[in-house]
Amino acid sequence: MKFRNLFWALILIAIGLVFLFSNFGWLNFHWISIWRLWPLIFIFWGISILPIKDVIKFILVIAFLAITFIFFNQITEPRWSFTIHDHDWSWADKWDEDDSGRTYTFSTQVLSVPMDSAATKGVLKMDAAAGKFYINGETSEMLSFKKEGDIGDYSITTEEVDGKTVIHISLEKNPRVRRVKKNTVDIQLNRKLVWDLDFDIGAAAVKMDLSDYKIDTANIDAGAASLEIKLGALQPRTYMTYSAGAASLEVKIPKESACEIHSESVLVSRDFEGFVKKGDGVYQTANYPEGSNVIILKIESAVSSLKVDRY
Repeated sequence: MKFRNLFWALILIAIGLVFLFSNFGWLNFHWISIWRLWPLIFIFWGISILPIKDVIKFILVIAFLAITFIFFNQITEPRWSFTIHDHDWSWADKWDEDDSGRTYTFSTQVLSVPMDSAATKGVLKMDAAAGKFYINGETSEMLSFKKEGDIGDYSITTEEVDGKTVIHISLEKNPRVRRVKKNTVDIQLNRKLVWDLDFDIGAAAVKMDLSDYKIDTANIDAGAASLEIKLGALQPRTYMTYSAGAASLEVKIPKESACEIHSESVLVSRDFEGFVKKGDGVYQTANYPEGSNVIILKIESAVSSLKVDRY
């Protein structure tokens, strides 16, 4: 069997198993550490097309993996970046410094943006680091925010731009934090406003129930993330763009909504039940564009799992 056929098949199977175990909760995987190794993809790709024997290619791959392991273990991160739940197994997490360098300070942080009775449009810009993020529910404030964990504190700033209230949520820099054991963020938005969402997501699991919110646009830039998004039909038109590396995305849309998907993706598992393929990477519902509201999804991704459900 040719090297490139066997090697890339194993890579894809491994990535799929990691996503599967993570989704089932069997594996708590710290993507933020492994994601630094993405340049290895180009190295292995280059090896696969070298005009040499397959045996030599396998030797080169093993050598690069060994070198990577040696240098990867020199950084000030845990030696092992995952644990297995509900089992008796325990993997050690040795550090390169003494105990005084560890910071496991769990805290709860509650923030909010007061509601302005004159406001009609809100823009939420968020840099989501590692952890779990939930967006759903109602608040009388413009935005309510709660964080639990040891990642450090977040900051919220607001500004008025062209009649819109722009809210920035970002993680404050903390050089003492070396490892994150937990970071759970819950956000509620005011349902009276029309919202634009702009998220930069790293190694995170994100669940957004936006069905009760008026969403104009949603722009999501993800790295190694898992996202579940539920959209509603409260706006005449909703436009969502999604760009990702190794990530999984599940979107739920109302059955009465007319939807069009533009999928420019490679090495992707697609599940667009109820859609008709109209062209290269273009899928539409049967009622497009005459539905009660129109949802446009533009998806660009590399190694991903994409699923769109109608509820």
